[in-house]
This record gives sequence, structure tokens and C-alpha cells, in this order.
Amino acid sequence: MWDGRANSAALVADYFHELISLIRPELFVEAGAYRAEASRRVRADNPDCRVVAFEANPYNHQRFAEELGFAAAGIDYLNLAITETTGPVTFHLRTRQDGEDLRRVTGNSSLLRRAGTGTDYEEITVDGASLDNQFAGGAASPVCLWIDVEGASAQVLRGARRLLERTELVLIEVEEKLMWESQWRSLDVIEFFLDAGFVPLTRDAEYNQQYNIMFVRGDVYERPEVLWSHELHTNFVTQHMGVIDQQSRGNVQDSAPVRRWWRPRDRAAAE
Repeated sequence: MWDGRANSAALVADYFHELISLIRPELFVEAGAYRAEASRRVRADNPDCRVVAFEANPYNHQRFAEELGFAAAGIDYLNLAITETTGPVTFHLRTRQDGEDLRRVTGNSSLLRRAGTGTDYEEITVDGASLDNQFAGGAASPVCLWIDVEGASAQVLRGARRLLERTELVLIEVEEKLMWESQWRSLDVIEFFLDAGFVPLTRDAEYNQQYNIMFVRGDVYERPEVLWSHELHTNFVTQHMGVIDQQSRGNVQDSAPVRRWWRPRDRAAAE
């Protein structure tokens, strides 16, 4: 099961980068970057794209800025917490969980506290910034985003409304269960993107009730090359990742009405 979940995450990441090669963004942003693996891959594949990675945990930033040579690679790797405002914010670094010491170099801490009890924190004041303020110039377009912020998606997205108007592709981690205090869960994130004119394209199954979901702007989804790449991706998942095609077994009705519902213009017309 673990290998299948990990493989699903790798498959969706590969598909994300395939779509980036079709979109050819002028700006790529990774929020909650940790080692900034997505940014390094985008830089290698798209030398003309501006690549900016944000990492709030100062221990992570110190370790990887020195170790991975972002400046030499042409990647802006910044120790900033992406949120909806600009100014100092508190980053909650998990130091002990249920009596067990945790690493300070980790991708599992957040601006939010974990839901429930049994967690100790080091509260660190870090500089916060919104994506709208960071990229207020408005010149770069199109934009692609990778967001992995351990439950703080609401803060990132509410501070990125203007940038999202220039964004064509987003991969974001979501949770179905409440893992962080006051977090948006998966349906909150999906509703936000639907209202912003995006189509949910695919998702992985990396963890139980925690996964990455990909959104593409509605007009981008209609491009022939994107439709074709999506068909290839869906066929591969159906045939090689253990996904059952219920429609071919007669258990569901024609999916065309559902596909039309996802499209923003059809939803607006239906309403």
C-alpha cells in the first residue's frame, strides 16, 4: 500500500511538470518548499522561467540554502512564511510529539498548531508575506504554483487572489480530516478554486485523507494539448495504478454532465 501511495504522488508530480512544459510559465512559485525539489526541477527544465521558493522554517532554510546552492542555480530561496498579510508571524515548530523528540529540520511544522494534544512547540517569529504583495508588479504571466504548507492553505490562498488571476496551474496539498487548528480542509480548498475559475484535474493518494490535488484554469483545460495529456494520464492511472473504471462496468451514468458542472462557465449558466 505504501509503495502504491508513493507511486501515485510521483505520478501526479510528473504530470504536473509535464503540464508546466506545455504552459511554459514565466513565473513558478513554491510555497512550503523544504528542499525545493519542485523548484529545482522547474529550473532545470525551464531555464527562462523565474523560480521563487519560500520556506518558513529557519532551520530548513539555513541547512538547504548552504547545501543545495540555490543562488548558483538561479533560484530565489527565501526564508519567508507565505500568508495573507505582510509582517511578523509565529511559526510553530513541533519539537515533541507524544513524548518523542522531533527534528528541527523538518517539513512537518506550520504556522498552525496541530489539532489535539500531546505536541510541544518552539514558537519562532518569522517574516510573513502574501503572494500578492511579493508579486505585485503583475508583469509575469503565466504563473504556476506548488503549495505544501501543512494546513495553512487558507492563509496562502486568501493572500494570492490577484496572483491567481495570472495563474494557470496549481498543485496543492489538502487534508480531508482536521489535522491543524482552524485549517481549511479539502472541500474548502476545492470550493475556493472553483469560485476562482479553476478545474480540479487529478489527485494522488499519498497518505490516508491527505493528498495533493491539481487545479488548472478553466480556459487552459480546454486547450487540445492539455486535454490530450489529461486523457493519457487518466488512461495510465486506470490501467496501471489499480483504479477501477466503474463506468465501463455500468455502475455509473454518463460522466458528461459532471464534467460540464466542473467548468466555471457551465456552472454559472446552470445557476
